[in-house]
Amino acid sequence: MTEILKSARSAKIGKVFKVARKELGLSKVEVSNTAFMNIRYINAIESGDYSIFPSEVFARAYFTKYQDFLSIECEFPPLYENNNRQDKIIKEPIAELNPSLIPIIKVAGFIVIIIIVSLYINISFSKEAKINDLPSVKETFSNNELDKIDEDLNFNNLIEISANTIEEVPLINISNKLVFSFFDECWIEIYAYDELIINKLFKYGDSFEFEIERPFKIVVGNAEAIEASYNGNNIDFITNANRLNVSTVMFNDE
Repeated sequence: MTEILKSARSAKIGKVFKVARKELGLSKVEVSNTAFMNIRYINAIESGDYSIFPSEVFARAYFTKYQDFLSIECEFPPLYENNNRQDKIIKEPIAELNPSLIPIIKVAGFIVIIIIVSLYINISFSKEAKINDLPSVKETFSNNELDKIDEDLNFNNLIEISANTIEEVPLINISNKLVFSFFDECWIEIYAYDELIINKLFKYGDSFEFEIERPFKIVVGNAEAIEASYNGNNIDFITNANRLNVSTVMFNDE
């Protein structure tokens, strides 16, 4: 982020962090090595300037991690806009309808209705005419001939098709569904074609489902706090997690 994200409120909260750290007799380097936090993030929180963080979710995650390490409780400063990047991407603006087009749309709709009704009536009459044209079975065949047909068919001798001879058609999963379960506080970011479409923070007990087609990328903070699957296949976030417990998994075109 390039804009300055700092206020009197965030600076005041940052001072609480700084005082708490000094009361524990710890330097910023010691906190960084012990809590596995980038020292730049420590400086950002203590100074109240959150410009260095790539997103609000990322900032909140490290804010919570630092305050838990210091055993303090502070409210996250209200620096970010109400509508985050996810709202801008997922919620597309709805264009307003030009009032001058309303009469034209009404007339067009009325014409379409008339056409549909006309077609339905024509089809109904056509079917009825074809049914009336069919000769009656009773008129075509005598009773003796009908009995003879029944004997020739001999339904008891028809070959039964075994259920085992019918091959089961495998179901193809086309849902492209991502399923997440969370066991601790965790944030996720999902990118489609390098564009951020999901940016969310979750807590213990939360679950989340989302449908998406390849290619896409998932970035997870606190990889040990999440279980996930894509089309029923488990996703391993822990193996590729870095020392900050952040993991990135790519789903390329097959």
